[in-house]
Amino acid sequence: MIRFSSLLPISFLIICTPPWADEMKIQFTFGPPRPCTTVFPNPEIKMKSVPPGTRTIVVKFRREKNYEMGGQEIPFPSDNIVKPESLRTWGPCNSGLYTYEVIAKSSTGAALAKAEWSEPYPP
Repeated sequence: MIRFSSLLPISFLIICTPPWADEMKIQFTFGPPRPCTTVFPNPEIKMKSVPPGTRTIVVKFRREKNYEMGGQEIPFPSDNIVKPESLRTWGPCNSGLYTYEVIAKSSTGAALAKAEWSEPYPP
């Protein structure tokens, strides 16, 4: 027999979860390999399920073992796409797994969601 009290936590989660609570996701694919350069233009970064109220995004780039390679905070693109070559970070010179991380922020600067995607370079 299921007790009513055991259903309360589940019903609370269903009622309190906003309809846009799908997890934010991003995806990118590196284009053809480029010569090693200090400054690297980003590939197109597609975002999905970005929370309502997002005003800016912080885009960070890193390689394996959390080696930070730069990032920028930019206005949130209304089409959910960070255009290719719109950001500048340090370039990938070594083969390995590289990650873009995107943090969605509100007008007050509060973090609303975070997503990341990794791809090998060179592709």
